Amino acid sequence: MELPSIPPIKGIFVTGTDTGVGKTWITAGIAAVWRRWGLKAAYFKPVQSGCPEEGGRLIPTDARFARDLAGLEEPLEFLTPLTLRLPLAPGVAAVQEGVSLDWGRVAAALEELTARYDFFAVEGAGGLYVPLDGNRFLVLDLIRWLHLPLLVVARAGLGAINHTALTVMAARHAGLAVAGVILNRYPPKPGLAEQTNPEVIQEITQVPILGKISEVEDINLTAGREGFLAQMDAACRSLEQACAARAFLECMV
Repeated sequence: MELPSIPPIKGIFVTGTDTGVGKTWITAGIAAVWRRWGLKAAYFKPVQSGCPEEGGRLIPTDARFARDLAGLEEPLEFLTPLTLRLPLAPGVAAVQEGVSLDWGRVAAALEELTARYDFFAVEGAGGLYVPLDGNRFLVLDLIRWLHLPLLVVARAGLGAINHTALTVMAARHAGLAVAGVILNRYPPKPGLAEQTNPEVIQEITQVPILGKISEVEDINLTAGREGFLAQMDAACRSLEQACAARAFLECMV
């Protein structure tokens, strides 16, 4: 599949071990924290399916949430250039809707955004093997196109070890650099699985657990939002250290 050229970007690509693990919150949180640090940072999600229609157009709700949380003012069509109606994998949704995805729109959006932003928190769709364009172009292919390191968002409880390890191994097989893992919706009273999973995941995958983000009751309230962003601030600092360590080691090879 031939893709258009895109400008080089810096940042992180956020994937999940599955759908519904909370990638949008984590990606939006990273963008919001970076902006609080004074960085010129933006959220970006190339394609979203399952978009509701409002006023005669499909609305990328993930980008809308992230725009509000991070205090961005960009039009939604820049933050998510490709939108689909059906709640399916984008590649499947496009076929069912009879539309062809124009990746030139993604390249054009990045050209527009890189004129104003230095760093990007990029959200994928589902996991690494989710098809984005037929069955030829997967999320992992998108990451290679963007040339970004990978952050994996996983559930905290039972099943997290296998799902996370498989995602990390698949990423490495595809030649992707994995910066670390965030365990999302970590319970206030963790059971034995939640207590032991972080150490086991780190041992098996050899990538760091960058954060254990607890559930937020209402992010629309100031206390909920600030509590969430405080957790994300700590995770972003761990991410910064992990990326710096990886860059140092790669320079030493």
